[in-house]
This record gives sequence, C-alpha cells and structure tokens, in this order.
Amino acid sequence: MPFLSYEARNFATALAGPASGLLSLSLARLVWGAVTVGMTPFAMGGSPRPLLELGWRAALTAASLTEDPASGRWAMTAGYRRLDPSEKRAVSYFLGMTQAKVTCEHLLRTPHLMHLDAYLAMIGQPSRASRPDLIGLSLPSLDCTIAVEAKGRTGGRTGRVTAAAKKQAQSLPTVVSASAAVRVASVASFDPRGCWEAYLEDPPDSPTVMASLTAGSLLAAYYRPLVAAQAEAGDRQITGENSITSARLLGTDLVLGIPTAIVTIIRTLPLTGPVPADQLRAVEADLLEVVRSHHLTSRADAAGLYIERTRGQPAPSRSYTGLDGIYVGLGSSWA
Repeated sequence: MPFLSYEARNFATALAGPASGLLSLSLARLVWGAVTVGMTPFAMGGSPRPLLELGWRAALTAASLTEDPASGRWAMTAGYRRLDPSEKRAVSYFLGMTQAKVTCEHLLRTPHLMHLDAYLAMIGQPSRASRPDLIGLSLPSLDCTIAVEAKGRTGGRTGRVTAAAKKQAQSLPTVVSASAAVRVASVASFDPRGCWEAYLEDPPDSPTVMASLTAGSLLAAYYRPLVAAQAEAGDRQITGENSITSARLLGTDLVLGIPTAIVTIIRTLPLTGPVPADQLRAVEADLLEVVRSHHLTSRADAAGLYIERTRGQPAPSRSYTGLDGIYVGLGSSWA
C-alpha cells in the first residue's frame, strides 16, 4: 500500500499520531477523501448533479496519483505531468483539498471536513470575502472546530505559499457551541522526484464569531450531498448489523455506503437549495447523537468490512470506512 510523507508543526492540541512520518494510504482512502471533501454546494447556481460530480472527483484522484515503485510513495502520474500549467493548477488545488481531508482525519480525528462555502450556501448566507477553504469538527465530542486552508502545488512547497495558507486559516468563523478551535494551514506538494508530500501547521489564533454556525447544522451540510448522490444512484440496500445503506454507483464502479440513521435524518431535509432554519433545528440533536455514538466512531471499520465481505471484495485496500461512517468500496476496474 503506498505511503504519504507528512509533517505537522506548532500544534497546541494533541495529535492522534506522530508529528511526522509516513502514512499508509490506500487508493480507497484517497477516494473517500476526494468524494467527501469536495462536493459543490447546490445553492451556488446550476442544476445539482451530485452523482456525476462524485464520480469525476473519484476518477480525477486515481488519474493523478500512482505508486512510485522506487519509494513506495504516492507520486504524480505521467498524465498529470503532461497537463499544461493552467490544468495543473486546477488539479493541484483539488488534490490539496483531498490531502487535507485525509491528513486531518488521521492527525486531528476530523472526518467531517467540508467547504465552508457549501455550509454557508445551505443556510442561505453569502460567502465571506476572506475565509478558510474547509471547516469541520473533531471527534468524539464535536466541540472543537477545525478550519483548514488547503493549498496544492505541482512543484515544491515554498515559504510564501505556507504563509498565505496560515493567514487564511486564521479567519475561522468560530462555532459558538464549541469550546476550542484549531486552525490548520495545509500544503500539498511534490518533491523533485514527483512524490507527494504533506505539510500542516497551526498558525496563531485570530478568531471571529459567526453565530449561525452550529455543530448539528454543519453535519447536515456535510452529509446532505452524499445522501443526494446516493439517491440519484437508486437501487439502495440496507446491510449489516450496523445498518448501512449502500448503493453501487455504476458509472464509477464504486459502492457508496452511508449509515442508515444518517440517511433517514438527512432525507427529511430538502436535498437541494438552502434549508430553512426551523428544519435544521429539528434534526440537529439527532445528527449529533448519531455521530457521537459508538456506532460511527469505534465500529466504523467493522461496518466497512461487513459490506466488503458481502460484496466479495477481500482486499482491504479496495475499501475504506472513514470516521464519519462513510464507506467507499472500489470495483475491479480500479485495480
């Protein structure tokens, strides 16, 4: 299984792993990061196409990264190298968000990391002029907010890029119900051999308050596009002792599994456009209870393995269940 080289500096909060090293990272886990972090907010214009968007984000990840046989690390593909500069900027930005999602889950236990703009669109508020890219909550208490400015580079990491990421990460809109906050400047880059690297730093605090942001509503914004994508796929089935609703996404040859309790709650909300405040308030407590439960934290891997066995996919690297309870299983065409 390929590795990702990472380094984390200046974190006041305790990390869940060493501050530097090699993270074992399967393709399934990369795809999980890609499809859960980058969903475009539905209220930002255009017709919602959550299933197609999920598919291209998964495919873009696999098309851009491959295992370097010499080092065993993730590296850019030949196809990535052939892109022109403007195309590389777009791909490196997306890979930067995907990498931030994976490393923040690993080091900060923050699987619920999503676009701040997607949250603002769901509650009907305009985007902020200067803000971090991503915002999330840490497990298990969900009382610590995480703001991440994610940068992606086709070449090496520079001091200028790191400084810009730190500045934007400081503009975190604090969750009023949270007791702590962490800012993260995340920079994804490639070394001279083309191997992928991760750098994360916690800049000094400079919080601002946005009272409308609550933990329960953020969770609703996080799961809503995934439930919408699964609904487009149709042919859903409920499996396993932990009750996972799964659907095979034929166009992308992958299985998307979501805890049934989450699906049931989210489907009481409109799956596109802004959500009225009273509807959000009605589901927030239930969402918080489900996500805080043992069902999603300690038993996430068991849920994923159950789906994997029932679908005849014995290779662990072909599936991943995040701490958010979202399962991704890759079909044979991903091998």
